[in-house]
Amino acid sequence: MNIIKLQHVFLPVVSLFASLAVTGCAGPDMTMPNPIVAGHLPQNHIVKDHGYAESQNGLPVGSMSDEAVIESLDKSQICVNVSLHELAAIDLTAAEVKLTSSTGTLLQPQLNAEAPTSQTYQGLVPHTERTGTRQVCNYNATTGQSICESQPVYSTTMIPGPVDVFNTKGRLCAPNQNLVTPATTDMALKITTPTSARGGFMGLGHGNKSIAFRWAFQ
Repeated sequence: MNIIKLQHVFLPVVSLFASLAVTGCAGPDMTMPNPIVAGHLPQNHIVKDHGYAESQNGLPVGSMSDEAVIESLDKSQICVNVSLHELAAIDLTAAEVKLTSSTGTLLQPQLNAEAPTSQTYQGLVPHTERTGTRQVCNYNATTGQSICESQPVYSTTMIPGPVDVFNTKGRLCAPNQNLVTPATTDMALKITTPTSARGGFMGLGHGNKSIAFRWAFQ
């Protein structure tokens, strides 16, 4: 099978920006009856696809999907199960976790996390090698002279190789202090956690994993 290789030439000193998953102002991932009004908890499983990350790393579809499901919700307590995937182990105990709704907000609810597990796929990994040199000149306005120097040029190519995908599961519970009432129209769970997984251009940067799950109530 032929694998497309991407190539980029860059100088050895570069500024790599953190790879951030932008949650932004998005609509709900799903709409369901308000559990307090309905008197029961409807089906509410959310799956967040990460097709770009899978494609960039040559991974199977769905291998990096994140999931959340409201396990229980009544007038006294809310519990949510999450399953997160990343290219490095995630420490959910270090995450910023926030439950918000149209009627309330709770920061850092109680969270119990399982030890991460991993699965190895045959995917694409970045390979960097020196391909030559280039002449770089800087003009000095004071002396009126240009100072030139040779700098190495590197090429990064995505080549076939083993890719580990880590899965971290957790369960968070919070007292239902006006988070969900009969008048609540929506609820969101937002998780932001540091990750050492490669990201950014050609998988060369690091940053935070940020994910939001949103339920709308009708």
